[in-house]
Amino acid sequence: MASTNSQEGYINSLRQIKETEEKVQREIAYHKNQVEQEIKNLQEGLKNAIEMSKRDGEQMVEKSIEESRDKAFAESDRIIKDATNKSKSISFKPDKQTIREIMDILFSEVK
Repeated sequence: MASTNSQEGYINSLRQIKETEEKVQREIAYHKNQVEQEIKNLQEGLKNAIEMSKRDGEQMVEKSIEESRDKAFAESDRIIKDATNKSKSISFKPDKQTIREIMDILFSEVK
């Protein structure tokens, strides 16, 4: 009987060890799944952040180009208005010497 009790004790010990191993394996699998899910969430979040940053960057570039274009048009309009005003205020008042030089230039080709 002592042999039977020791065999039963040994079998119970083996059963407990097996149950403990299975429990540990389930816990390991559970934690592994949690870590894998966390990694997937982080990857998805990173992907979304990259896409948003790319979109924001493209919008900033477009806005900068538009602002530069508007600034260039405003500057060119200002230059044109300035030149128009200056051209209106400039008057041509030739003296005798200037008229003679112009005539010499024009008639030099005729000779």
